[in-house]
Amino acid sequence: MKNIIHVLAAAAIIAAGGCGEKVPSAPAENAHSEAGEEDHAAGLVEISPEAQREGGIRTELMKYASVPETFQVMGRVMQDAQKPHHITAAGAGELETLSAALGQAVSPGDIVARIKLPSGGTTNAVAPHKGIVTAVHAGEGDQVSEMSFLLTITDVDPLWGVLDIPERSLESVKPGQKVEIRTAAYPRTAFGGSIVSISPEIDTLSRTVKARVAIANPGGLLKFGMFIDAAVRTGAYFQGVAVRSDAVQSGPAGPFVFVKKGEDGFLPRPVEIGREHDGLVEVKKGLVPGDKVVVEGAYLLKSEMMKSRMGEDEHAH
Repeated sequence: MKNIIHVLAAAAIIAAGGCGEKVPSAPAENAHSEAGEEDHAAGLVEISPEAQREGGIRTELMKYASVPETFQVMGRVMQDAQKPHHITAAGAGELETLSAALGQAVSPGDIVARIKLPSGGTTNAVAPHKGIVTAVHAGEGDQVSEMSFLLTITDVDPLWGVLDIPERSLESVKPGQKVEIRTAAYPRTAFGGSIVSISPEIDTLSRTVKARVAIANPGGLLKFGMFIDAAVRTGAYFQGVAVRSDAVQSGPAGPFVFVKKGEDGFLPRPVEIGREHDGLVEVKKGLVPGDKVVVEGAYLLKSEMMKSRMGEDEHAH
């Protein structure tokens, strides 16, 4: 950044880690104490407002958050559990046209086929339910009767999935719990779901129990057989200060964040972190509402601190 950043001194966090000492986490109520600030004043990093913009450094004002407690499990979308609907011919005669193809989405009342009757007239076969065409049983020109299957459609909203719940997490799982589903195909999209039932058996090899989950799939994006990641909500919440996970940096003395001081100062502050969910990390100690914490560009500040520390070490020798 062409000498944009000026580091006054090496970070106290890193210095303490080098000496094998653990920097104590300040209680939340004392996070703004003058003693705490003086203890770590040696780690102050100064950056001009212009340089902050160029470096992509951005802060957020800390406030109380209520974040649901979750645990992560793996699973997959089931096909054999989906409910199929068979569409039969509306009359005996010749299948004149078949207007629905394999994989096509249909809605209730959609015309999917036309049958030419022996009398010379025609009749239409319509979809009784919404779904995806998962099987085609007849072709144009075939002779059909009122009982002939033309198509099979499968409802894909909701989809059924199965989750592998570790034995150690069984106490936290029950029917009705909400689940957030993600998949590699759509990493930025979260699908809502809920646990419907839990198997009475445990897999003796993997020590997991199958839990059936209903997954909302209004756009039909999820496909049969897909692997899924699920965040199961336990029903509990952690309430307090939460920060974006990118803001938390690791040092020899433990995790820390950068707190903005004035217009161009950034001070490293040790934090005690807890649970994590959806990109947020619970902060048990070290921050209070009102702190301005670096949520983008924190790694850049840490890099400059490390450079400064190495430079001091070389000077000392």
